Amino acid sequence: MVFRAFAIFCLVIALTGTAFAQFGKPKPTPKNADEYFAERAMRDAARLTEGVGGRDIIRPSDGIDLEQAEARLEEAFGIYERLCTDRTLPRDQWARNCSALGDMYRRGLATEQDYPVAREYYDAACLEGRHTEACIQQAYISQKGPDSEIDVEHARALYQHACDLNDAAGCAGLGNMMYAGIGGSRNRLEAAELLQDSCADGYQWACTRLSEYGLCGAWRMATTRQNGEVSELLLCDRLSQGRNIFD
Repeated sequence: MVFRAFAIFCLVIALTGTAFAQFGKPKPTPKNADEYFAERAMRDAARLTEGVGGRDIIRPSDGIDLEQAEARLEEAFGIYERLCTDRTLPRDQWARNCSALGDMYRRGLATEQDYPVAREYYDAACLEGRHTEACIQQAYISQKGPDSEIDVEHARALYQHACDLNDAAGCAGLGNMMYAGIGGSRNRLEAAELLQDSCADGYQWACTRLSEYGLCGAWRMATTRQNGEVSELLLCDRLSQGRNIFD
């Protein structure tokens, strides 16, 4: 009887582990052929506009073809626009294409530069699509961009959204604004916690902010592994809570 109970217990543990592996953080939806084609078109356009540096006169041998580059950009634009508006696609897939479309409007590629329209696509990708890169990009524009586009409350809300999705850059941006009281209330203790967590996750910008704010007690080397690559990071250890550093 004891052995049978132990066997059942082991089976439950095994099934629990399998369920966690199956229902853990989902992997991104693989890119389809159109997305790879759009990325190739963007690379081709960049190559066709670079040429040979240092020359005042464009020569045929330089490989510059502005008309062909524009045509390639238009192909990419069309793909991103179509995939962005197709809500039958998995959420993360249409969201990343909306973010790419926002990039093109922001940079004026294959269309007139239009920050308000770019914001619409970034916001959709961030708030509806949970695409944290779009959150960070628009948050930065809303905080630091052209005067007509500055909206610090919106920037903070986007950083908050990205942080809620466990994005280290989002938490760092939120902590930075919260520490200075930009776009909302000021809470230095919570801000320091956000920056510390982001730094511990290997986001170096957050470590630098901690140091600049005088919240770094010491630096230490840490090793991280991502996508099979091992790298070393210089992380900041926050000062002890014993010091009154949050006044």
